[in-house]
Amino acid sequence: MQGCSTDNSKLFGRAVVLEVALGCPDAPPAEADLLALAAGTSKGFDFSPNTVTSDADDTRGYVENIVTNSDFTISFEGEVRKRDKLDQFGIAKFIKYYNEEVKNSRQPTIWVRMEYGPVTFQGYMVITALSSDGGSNDIVTFSTEFKVADSDTIEITDTEEVVPVTGVTVTPATSSGAAGSTVQLTVNVAPANATNKGGTWKSSDTSKATVSTTGLVTRVAAGAANVTFTTNDGAKVGTSAITVTA
Repeated sequence: MQGCSTDNSKLFGRAVVLEVALGCPDAPPAEADLLALAAGTSKGFDFSPNTVTSDADDTRGYVENIVTNSDFTISFEGEVRKRDKLDQFGIAKFIKYYNEEVKNSRQPTIWVRMEYGPVTFQGYMVITALSSDGGSNDIVTFSTEFKVADSDTIEITDTEEVVPVTGVTVTPATSSGAAGSTVQLTVNVAPANATNKGGTWKSSDTSKATVSTTGLVTRVAAGAANVTFTTNDGAKVGTSAITVTA
């Protein structure tokens, strides 16, 4: 055996990812706001073209067709978990959102994005079906579907290749200064074209040094602390050693 690695995402259904995000149609969601809906078992789309036909006697025997519009639908089926995962939108939040919108006489609309191999669908859509099924000895499942709420928002684009983060460093790697002084840290994510360069700053001892969300360190009291940046993609960690003099 050669022992070659395999990539199930090339042909298998897990390559089709459906994500949702709350928001209004005038502002597409940020990447960080789009989350996988839930544990999916089936995803699909249907353009459902509406057509009219010509039965005129000059068509050489063939009925001619014209597409007048399209009832575009995205469907999703999944399994219900007792606890939704933190990196998912979650069925609990989804059901509560639907209920809240209907109770307040609003349309249960939501941003939907589905990566379908080489292309990605995205648009502002209305939830037009939501149901669940399962017995006491079965895995409980749910199904939902989305139809176009705002046709101007529907886009079909080439799926961007995701470039994973392989490492991260923080500069300066060390710094020293008196209490009350500051130093701006800079993140260097590798590779330079990584898709998701976001992350979280943290100080090992906030009584010695604090750090803002932008990497600005404020020295608080004499001592030392390590300030780290952990990437969202891959949990890679870069560290800067901060020394605070009296």
